[in-house]
Amino acid sequence: MKQLNPIRWAILPLKKYATFSGRAPRAEYWWFNLAAMIAGLGTDYLDSFFSVPVVGVYGPVSLVFTLALIVPSVAVTVRRLHDSDRTGWWAVMDVWNYSLVIAGFSGLSIETAMKSIGLVPALMLILLMLSCGVILFIFMVTPGTKRSNEYGPDPYGASELQEVFA
Repeated sequence: MKQLNPIRWAILPLKKYATFSGRAPRAEYWWFNLAAMIAGLGTDYLDSFFSVPVVGVYGPVSLVFTLALIVPSVAVTVRRLHDSDRTGWWAVMDVWNYSLVIAGFSGLSIETAMKSIGLVPALMLILLMLSCGVILFIFMVTPGTKRSNEYGPDPYGASELQEVFA
């Protein structure tokens, strides 16, 4: 599996659209997220030609793109957590990102949200979001287990190499 180039790594989560079982190596997770970010910038640029948001802050292209990538994004995150021998439930910490997507649908601005809940609760919420993001980031950059675990075999096939040289 190491022979994949960055484009193939980025496409792999789309081929496994709603597969929450198994493991995803770091390359699959990070190349997919980089490609999604670059494509997201492209959809924002395309939406600038329409100049009228369809839903909240999303133009038509961005809306379709965002909705299409929600499931594979969660799935590759769960599989990446499985690779480091963690339960996929840790992905719930990433719910803040998806709540921001929903806030974008409503067109809710940060200023309006802060005024409605107050400055101190808003700052505590931001601190909680940042903490969850840092913890999840650490999990995503941590190398996966070099052996089979309860979620499946090593996606890089290290166990196969061990059998060859045993």
